[in-house]
Amino acid sequence: MPTPRFSPYYRWLEEILRDDIAHGIYKPGDALPTEHELMRRYNLSSTTVRRAVRDLALEGWIYRKAGKGTFVKRAKLEERLARLTSFAEEMQSRNITPQFKLIRAELTTPPYEVRQALHLTPKQQVYLIERIQIASGEPIAVARGYWCCEIGARLAELDLNRIPLYEIVETTLHTPLVEADESISAASADADLARKLSIARNAPLLVRRRLTYTTEMRPIEYTTSFYRSDQYEYKVRLARHGI
Repeated sequence: MPTPRFSPYYRWLEEILRDDIAHGIYKPGDALPTEHELMRRYNLSSTTVRRAVRDLALEGWIYRKAGKGTFVKRAKLEERLARLTSFAEEMQSRNITPQFKLIRAELTTPPYEVRQALHLTPKQQVYLIERIQIASGEPIAVARGYWCCEIGARLAELDLNRIPLYEIVETTLHTPLVEADESISAASADADLARKLSIARNAPLLVRRRLTYTTEMRPIEYTTSFYRSDQYEYKVRLARHGI
């Protein structure tokens, strides 16, 4: 055990745990020892251990899951805003196998915003496909996609717990995805999203709204995705004209 170099002792425990994480003794996703285990191992009080764990969580090294324990944070997944790609394609590019959990796939009357984006009349319906997107066993986002009927009806017949939608649309349904308009904003998790993403209510979210076009600029998909901001981030490279 390292020689104490800090007073108060919670600083010393913080350094030990920080070094253990940095050197891979505790890897991303691993559970840390419980507070009682840390108290026994280092002969420290409960107040000292709790302060050290709290500070490491505030620094972003670890996070807590109610009733499950304290875990080492994974590095955020990042997506570069340069190409039209799906969640599955982004994960596969990082050698991560994407997973999905279907919430619903149903015919529905879309809200006004979606109807306008897809150029629909008030009586036209669409297919709503809502799935939880998962990477390395962690829920990353909830995606609510509204698809025009001719595409959505065929997607709804498939096993949506397994398939990446863009791949099926292009290779099986022979519908090219050409361009998309996209906006990114911030929000906080309501009770429904918090439950689906295993986060606290009011936790910060990244919200991505995407309108995707096939040939002749015909819109076929309007999807709103709610990303955990502790697990996902966007990056973009900017250049000044003439440089």
